[in-house]
Amino acid sequence: MWLRYSILRPIALILAHSSNYRLRYTGEDSAPTHGPFIVVANHQTGVDPIAVALALHKTLKRTAMVPWGKVEISRGLEGKLGWFLWTVFKVIPIDRDAEGQDFQAIKTSLDYLRNGKIILVFPEGSRYPHGQLGSFQFGLANLARSAPAPILPVACWRRKDGDNGIQLNVGKPFFMPNMRKPLKVLTELEETAEGAIGNRIDVLKQWSEGVTRNRKGMKMIANMIDVILQNVEKQDLKFDTFFRMAESEDNKYLQDKILELLPQGWKKVSEKDGIYETQRYQNKHNASSPVREEPSEITEPPSE
Repeated sequence: MWLRYSILRPIALILAHSSNYRLRYTGEDSAPTHGPFIVVANHQTGVDPIAVALALHKTLKRTAMVPWGKVEISRGLEGKLGWFLWTVFKVIPIDRDAEGQDFQAIKTSLDYLRNGKIILVFPEGSRYPHGQLGSFQFGLANLARSAPAPILPVACWRRKDGDNGIQLNVGKPFFMPNMRKPLKVLTELEETAEGAIGNRIDVLKQWSEGVTRNRKGMKMIANMIDVILQNVEKQDLKFDTFFRMAESEDNKYLQDKILELLPQGWKKVSEKDGIYETQRYQNKHNASSPVREEPSEITEPPSE
């Protein structure tokens, strides 16, 4: 994996700094030096995953980053570049048409996190026009609720100052706030088990907030994630129950963390409000661009 990353990183650098993209980024020193943590970013261009990887290159010299990606990419429906990167590197597949796939993606992500890896998620699920932050899917919130891991917010946008380059703003790591109320959909038995695990995650999360973000500290967080998963297995709590711990306010909380990093004037739009503008934007872009950008979660070159 490291050899493939070493070979392709210079190519990615050339692409990112070409006249089509002109990548710049700020705040990269806020990223922990090691995993595990979750990267959450909005989606503006087809090279966002590569841009995020380059912005976090200091961390990726030590830790692999694994993105969530739509299965359409693996089928070549999102362009050749996406298919190639999917084939070469690790990706956690997201199949929206298959029942239980979100739960499987979260379980796979937790396995990576317990081993000190980084997970990259674009929770909008698709690119949105400039100035719009789309609604977040609940997969990210459920993952964030399942582990006492820090979350690193990254905002992506096209600069409108003449060069139309890609700008990334890396924020400071944060943790989800404590849970506000138990989920009503659970049975009394499940609610008790879920509540116990949820409380334990909250306690470990508060402890993790004081841990130094160096190799030793992040290793301790990885061990805590492993302890949580072992407890879930011992209590015979169904994983699909454990992976439904997100609350209705969580998506707004995560959206606000990204919105804080975006330029003034950006606004949140609902999925319904944004779908027409998104389609119009993508059609216009594809018609005017000689090289089509891949419009979804393309894997970036992770490192080991």
